[in-house]
Amino acid sequence: MSQLIPINESYKRREAQQEKLLLIALTDILEKNKKESDKLTVKLENKISKNDQETRELKQVKEILTETILFKNTVHQKTNRNFYFIISFLSVFIAIIISTTVFNIENEDQNIFSSNFLIQNLRGDTIDTWIAWKIVKGDIFHVNVKHSQYVTQERLDAISETIMSTKKLEISDSLLHKGLKNSASTYYVGWFGALNAIDDNTELSIPKNLNFDVTDKGEGDILIELSNLSNSDGYSGFTKAIVDDAENQILKSTITIYDIERLSTEQLKTILRHELGHGFGLAHSSAPEDLMAPTITSNYPYISECDLDAITLLYDGGESSQVICKK
Repeated sequence: MSQLIPINESYKRREAQQEKLLLIALTDILEKNKKESDKLTVKLENKISKNDQETRELKQVKEILTETILFKNTVHQKTNRNFYFIISFLSVFIAIIISTTVFNIENEDQNIFSSNFLIQNLRGDTIDTWIAWKIVKGDIFHVNVKHSQYVTQERLDAISETIMSTKKLEISDSLLHKGLKNSASTYYVGWFGALNAIDDNTELSIPKNLNFDVTDKGEGDILIELSNLSNSDGYSGFTKAIVDDAENQILKSTITIYDIERLSTEQLKTILRHELGHGFGLAHSSAPEDLMAPTITSNYPYISECDLDAITLLYDGGESSQVICKK
């Protein structure tokens, strides 16, 4: 005989079984959620770690950039200082170069020199006319240099050439703006060669028999003195002639060359060649390209045919006269 289970108990048993099944299902869900939660936690931790790493890296990058900017600013400041220093130095250097270049151009390349001459008679009066020497034909005419510490062998050779050379030069007239390219003029390097190119038919004898020597006592018809002093009027050379006014003749000429230590050999030759023209009786020329111009700017400062024409006229009785150059 079967046992009958009360309805109440049967209901409670099914309910318990359902609760058990529900609990099992909830447990499964909770476990799944826990696993998902754990995964999310791991992901979050990884992300946080990654963010921390990126934050640290960004911080390092920021620090590096800051240091770089500071370094560049420092370099820029130094560069600016160096730049301004270089600019200042170059300005001074260029100013020195410019001033030096101007001096060289005026005193070497263009051979710019100033000259003056003074003719003085025995009474101390001064006149600015041409006066000739009166010498016996064939007499030795002494052109000497006074011995001093500035009379070196190189300068002696230069002085000797200027006085005694017989060398002639044929220079195109176009170079001196005197004529066409196909015409030329004769120039002389030394006064000996120039004076001896003149005919002997002048009224007065031209000093042709020149002799050059060094003297301690200052003797000579023309005496050359080398000085390292500067002329107060800025002249590079100065010629003083003592004359006999009654006889209208030169008795002695003294040539002074100034600033000798600053002159090159060619400059010495140019100045002396000009001053010797005064020593033989010539005044200044109005032709700027001529050796006897008051300021010597020519690149060819040699004795010209016109200078010799003036010498010829002077010794042929034409004192205080002017010669018009043919070219």
